Amino acid sequence: MSTVREEKGGVKSSKRRPTSPRQVEGRRNVLIHRIENDVHAASIAYALEQRGNRVFQWHTGRYPEDAAVSIAYEGGSYIATFRNRELKFSPSDIDVVWFRRRQLPVAPQTIDARDRAFVTNELRVATQAHNAFFNHAFWINRFETADFCDLKPRQFLLAQERGLSIPITLISNDPDDIKEFLGRTRKCIYKPLIGHVWNEAGRLRKTYTSFISHKQLPADDLLRAAPGIFQKFVDKAYEARVQFFGNFYAGVRIDSSKLEEGHLDWRIGQSAIGACKPVTLPPDVYTKCRQLMNDLGIVSGGFDFIINKKDEWIFLEVNEAGQFFFVEGWCQELPVVDAFCQFIESKDENFVYRPPRRRLTLKEAYLAAKKAGIVP
Repeated sequence: MSTVREEKGGVKSSKRRPTSPRQVEGRRNVLIHRIENDVHAASIAYALEQRGNRVFQWHTGRYPEDAAVSIAYEGGSYIATFRNRELKFSPSDIDVVWFRRRQLPVAPQTIDARDRAFVTNELRVATQAHNAFFNHAFWINRFETADFCDLKPRQFLLAQERGLSIPITLISNDPDDIKEFLGRTRKCIYKPLIGHVWNEAGRLRKTYTSFISHKQLPADDLLRAAPGIFQKFVDKAYEARVQFFGNFYAGVRIDSSKLEEGHLDWRIGQSAIGACKPVTLPPDVYTKCRQLMNDLGIVSGGFDFIINKKDEWIFLEVNEAGQFFFVEGWCQELPVVDAFCQFIESKDENFVYRPPRRRLTLKEAYLAAKKAGIVP
């Protein structure tokens, strides 16, 4: 299962508060990579500021129209300056980078069509290079590990090496191997190596997990064209999404088999999920998850599991992306927002949550940002 959509509505382009308030001792200077209309990122940014942190929000999609970066090298040193319509900062200002959302820049429409590919490539090379100037900071998660983490074949390899159970799986574009696998497993599901969205005449179509049979297979040349993930169907008791911040985790039980839609992929029926119960990881599974995070080079990750009728935890994937606040939305007793703020402030890959007398909730963070005119 891939990323879950969290956002509803958009972020208002209201006037920002000054970006350099007096910093409270022990608090952090936080750079958030985000996209437009990200209500949760804006709410958490405001909450971090109210806790005494200094927050810089970098909207990748605004580069280059409303953002500029200059890097000057002279006399054996350099000066890097990042600017957009709301703020100005240098890499030395930053303690923590939250890589909330990645968005590749594209050439502005003002660029001649013949030059757009060139300009787009220049922008993307520059964007990738910019990240290197923040190597001193604590990243959630580091940009160079994020893409590698999303490679499912690598995840399965490392998960098996750490002793996590995975479904019987074939990743292939060989028609003969695929057909043999379907015949051997009998009941099989298909999922892509990475999710995709098509826009067809204004209608969005997304990739989801689905059953696959011999009759549904396309022609061999199409099978060869794109490798896919084929897995033996696992008869599940329920599913779990478990979000880690360092050593802390918060997990929810998802009774996907009870969903009218989404029994194979709960993302399809997530709008019908009103509330979930918390789950507790078996100690050995917890240890293996932390080991896998270290192998993947991530400090934060959302794990998806199937729990079968024998109460065995079967690993599906780990998602390094920054969408996880829905876990608290579905189970309000879990301190996801409060733990995440502490995690940022700790700068500790082995973070342990310390419950305060009164924790910050997702609802409170959103309502405070709304009252301040930050979100609708």
